[in-house]
Amino acid sequence: MEFLSNYKISTSTMALVEEYHQDYNSIIYDKNGIYCTKQTVRSLLDEACIERISTYDGRIKAVRKRFPYRKKTPLVICLQKRICAFPITSPDNYGCKWIFPYHIHTSIMKGGKLIAFFKNGAQLALTCSSYVFNRQCERTANCLNYFQNNLLD
Repeated sequence: MEFLSNYKISTSTMALVEEYHQDYNSIIYDKNGIYCTKQTVRSLLDEACIERISTYDGRIKAVRKRFPYRKKTPLVICLQKRICAFPITSPDNYGCKWIFPYHIHTSIMKGGKLIAFFKNGAQLALTCSSYVFNRQCERTANCLNYFQNNLLD
């Protein structure tokens, strides 16, 4: 795992994992490798939104205004590049994992745990049921499609 002092979320970001470690705060699953950084997951997400002229809170508020997704609200980061993510648990829970669904190949239950398999062959154990995972994927797709369609009007 390579340490990065400044990571920017892009179309190659697959997942973000909050981690308590003396040397880093986040583990980043990227198409090009697995990285760690002192940046927090929330700061990574907020900075990605700011780069696209918004904020994490603004994007979450917009989704909640249009959809009844009050908990585990999906985050649409960039409509043009279809960058979006969803939390597996409440983002307020320490250790929350954020998944960027574009990169998901499949998921399976194995030994009582859900494992997400990414298109590049990487895998990540998740602490949710298949139902929650699939629902989060669906909610995220709904948000992305809704805002993309309204952007074209």
